[in-house]
Amino acid sequence: MQAISVQSAQGHYDIHVGDALLPSVGAVIAQKIPKARVAVLVVDQAVEQTWAREVFASLAAAGLRVVTLVVHASEANKSIAQVEKVWSCMLAERVQRGDVLCAMGGGIVGDMAAFAASTYMRGIATVMIPTTLLAMVDAAIGGKSAVNLPMPSAALDAGVNSGGAKNSPQSLPTNLPTNLPTNLPTNLPTNLPTNLPTNLPTNLANNLASNLAKNMAGTICAPAWVASDVRTLTTLSAREFRSGLAECVKHALLADESMLSWLETHREGLRAMDPARLVELVHRSASVKAAIVSRDEHEQGERAHLNLGHTFAHAIESLLHGQVHHGEAVSVGLVAMAAASQAAGWWPDADTFALSKRLTDLGLPIKVPAAVDRAQLKNAMKLDKKGQSGAIRLVLLKGLGRPGVLDAASDHVINAGLDAIGA
Repeated sequence: MQAISVQSAQGHYDIHVGDALLPSVGAVIAQKIPKARVAVLVVDQAVEQTWAREVFASLAAAGLRVVTLVVHASEANKSIAQVEKVWSCMLAERVQRGDVLCAMGGGIVGDMAAFAASTYMRGIATVMIPTTLLAMVDAAIGGKSAVNLPMPSAALDAGVNSGGAKNSPQSLPTNLPTNLPTNLPTNLPTNLPTNLPTNLPTNLANNLASNLAKNMAGTICAPAWVASDVRTLTTLSAREFRSGLAECVKHALLADESMLSWLETHREGLRAMDPARLVELVHRSASVKAAIVSRDEHEQGERAHLNLGHTFAHAIESLLHGQVHHGEAVSVGLVAMAAASQAAGWWPDADTFALSKRLTDLGLPIKVPAAVDRAQLKNAMKLDKKGQSGAIRLVLLKGLGRPGVLDAASDHVINAGLDAIGA
């Protein structure tokens, strides 16, 4: 087993990476969270009948009352509505502040469940049990939790500025009368309609688009422990496993250049799910993120570098959710990032590094998989959390291991990135 220590405002927590960790989860939780009497196991339905059974048995053997809530992992389910279901379950089961929530699954379930735990009773302990490579090396580390919000179509079509879209329902008149009544009547009718009309005007109904704004509501609250058992990777689809490799490549570009060569050398061992290779992969990649978030937990500076390629990636996901996995979008976003870095004059020899070929060799995509309207893609990029006053900020490279943030990226730089990925 490999251990990584992460520093947070609440102290520190450990990430354990190893083979066959799940049977000991209950004993470790009893030691780390001795006041816990109830363990809420929020589990991805993909592992409900397999790895979750080991965790359930381990928690029960440690004397905890286990409450299980199974969740279907989808970007649409990474929502406030799903969080409410978790809150309601915990309330009905009389979960107290000393108890624990175990988030078991990939990044979607982990993000949503951790958000629920961090806000229930102003926060209960969370144990992250990632079962995908993407979650082990990224989502489960650093204490970030989040849900998606519906993206108004007006934001995609009209752009974003500090004053709001012109002629939109959100634009309020400035010449309001000053003699408005201050006392509202108390005898309001009780038979108000409960069903809203379904034939809303087109310009209003269209504001509720199927597109999603990624991770727009969330918290930063450190977990009590992260347990990454690489055995769970053996039941992933090849596509899911490859998606996780994109975040490993990102971490290599940021701080562990030798990992790129290591990935090439051990590619066959990884495909064969060799436990020793998997432990080393997760440990090396997770260590990069752990070191960064230990130095900058609340993203006041360096932690923003972890968004390398993600402004492009999140916009792609927002418009093509259901068609592209997060790791696939990250892979495409890294290609766009490299081209944008070169166009900005930051990484002149990006071409010679041949990032696209390295990603392709790992089985990862390097182009947008479906037609996307470029104007809508740019407007989705403006909604990124890192943006300021409607400008697009990009995390780019000045060379391997030398990331930086470009404020208010020019159209030339952005278009270079989009050209590279066929958008």
